[in-house]
Amino acid sequence: MGFVASSGRRLLLAGCALLLVAGSAGRASAQLGAFGQNKIHFRGFEWQILRGEHVDLYFYPEEEELARVALAYAEESFHLLTEKLQHVPRRRIPLILYASHADFEQTNILPFVPPEGILGVTEFLKRRVTLPFNGSYPEFRHTLRHELVHAFQLSLETEVAEQYPRTRRPALPLWFTEGMAEFWSAKQDSRDEMILRDIVVSGLLPGLPELTFVSGGVAYPLGGIIHEWLADAYGEWRVAVLFHDLWKYRDFAEAIAGTYGRSLAQLSEEWVHWMRRRYYPVVSEREPLDLQARPISALAVKPAVFASDSGAAQVFYLSPRTGYTNIYAEPLGGGQARVVVEGERSTEFESFHSFYSRLDVSPDGVIVFGSKYLGRDALFLWNLERQEVVARFQFPELVSILSPSWAPDGKSVVFSGLSVAGYSDLYRIELATGRLERLTTDRYQDVDPSVGPDGKTVVFASDRTAFGPGGSLNLFLLDPET
Repeated sequence: MGFVASSGRRLLLAGCALLLVAGSAGRASAQLGAFGQNKIHFRGFEWQILRGEHVDLYFYPEEEELARVALAYAEESFHLLTEKLQHVPRRRIPLILYASHADFEQTNILPFVPPEGILGVTEFLKRRVTLPFNGSYPEFRHTLRHELVHAFQLSLETEVAEQYPRTRRPALPLWFTEGMAEFWSAKQDSRDEMILRDIVVSGLLPGLPELTFVSGGVAYPLGGIIHEWLADAYGEWRVAVLFHDLWKYRDFAEAIAGTYGRSLAQLSEEWVHWMRRRYYPVVSEREPLDLQARPISALAVKPAVFASDSGAAQVFYLSPRTGYTNIYAEPLGGGQARVVVEGERSTEFESFHSFYSRLDVSPDGVIVFGSKYLGRDALFLWNLERQEVVARFQFPELVSILSPSWAPDGKSVVFSGLSVAGYSDLYRIELATGRLERLTTDRYQDVDPSVGPDGKTVVFASDRTAFGPGGSLNLFLLDPET
């Protein structure tokens, strides 16, 4: 029996037999498509192979530079995991690399189209690791190592089962397997900390026995922090012992007791107490949000405020409240929300990339946003008064278009784009001519630009500092003219 685990940045677990899918930001779930629904292939890939000491990396020519970096990451992770688990997989690990999620969605490794929340896959039978690049090397390295942890887990479990066959083997809960992959691939980021803090402060923190049956995105940060605590309190080496000795036990609780010398209930009490000591000081230091602010709308993300000539301010945002992600408008002072643009029901608005992208509204009432349209993203201008698309731009060199921002004069738009080779840079388009100008050119991740009030500067987030390899983003000012 196979299992599916999601990695990437904090997106919901996708369940499906014979696959191990990794997704991480909230995590998005995936479902198998109906029989006979074939994937559309928008482009062909000329696959080539880079062979490392233990990994065979499959790539296409546009991503050759990324492929060499990925192979170095993979071999580095292989040696680290060999030491941690005291295990060397018998098979070479196939690693299939895509330069963008749009390309990844065309993969035949998966029987379904992977939604944006799935950022990596480890296959159960052939042990193929498959993942896309999203422009961030730290996140890519995190996801790659997360998936390789799963490949090692599968290899070690298979080897132990062959050496000590038995009719029934203990099943490991999701928090243990995914938490182990998270702990060994990256520490908690700010989103994890937000989730963990809110769970503890709100009194919703489950114990370890209750977590046995928990699935979905919350298992990732909770599992990661549990493994961090176990390593600090009892030694990280016990994880390898548990995997090697799993054949001795009837169930997971018995395996925990035999490995850690404490029952699952005892460990649970210790961990819950440790979590409360870690996060309860926040209560005395900060006033809760529900006392500081007034709720405007539920399930609303990426808001943008627009004030019309009449002075009535509205907030525009993305929301999946109906099961589809739409663009909504709602009076800022309170009132009924209305759908402005329907998403996920046409080829034109297949995805608004609500995990990663935002929208913007010009002073004269035109929304600019990126959306997946056929095989790549397009930049759309939607006129609020006419209630229709007034312009659409696509560029052969760009796969993704994220977080567009209006210039104050309304003549140009700046956005973050991901090239076919996997480079994340800033671009500016002159709307009258459609001329595209590349504002940054490097391997750094450049995202979420905002044009300053004078129109002469752009503020954006980037990992172009010494802290970037650790996943940190800082704010930068760019003078587009120089």
